[in-house]
Amino acid sequence: MPESTGLLLMLLAMVLAFWLFIVRPARKSQQQYRELQEDLEPGVQVVTVSGVFAEVVALEDTEARLQIADGVEIRVLRQAIARVVPVETGEEPQVDTAETKDEA
Repeated sequence: MPESTGLLLMLLAMVLAFWLFIVRPARKSQQQYRELQEDLEPGVQVVTVSGVFAEVVALEDTEARLQIADGVEIRVLRQAIARVVPVETGEEPQVDTAETKDEA
C-alpha cells in the first residue's frame, strides 16, 4: 500500500507541475491577447507580427486597416497585430547622475 501512495503522490506532483508550467502561462497569454484585441481603436500605433509599424485607421470584425505611410493603407487580419506601441511623451528619461558617478 505505501508504494501505491508514493506513486499517487508522484502522479499528483506531475499534474500540478504540468498545470503550473504549461496551462497557467498559456491562459495568461491568451488573456493578454484578448485584452489587446479589445483595446484596439482607430488612432492607436501598433506593430504587426511581420514587424510593420502602423496606425490603426479602421477596425472590422476580423480585419483592420492600417496606415503605414501618408496615403498608404494596408488591410490585415486583426490577428496579425502583435502589440500596441506605447505613446511617447516626448520627455527625456531621467538619469540618476549619482549612480553614473559611482559606476565610473
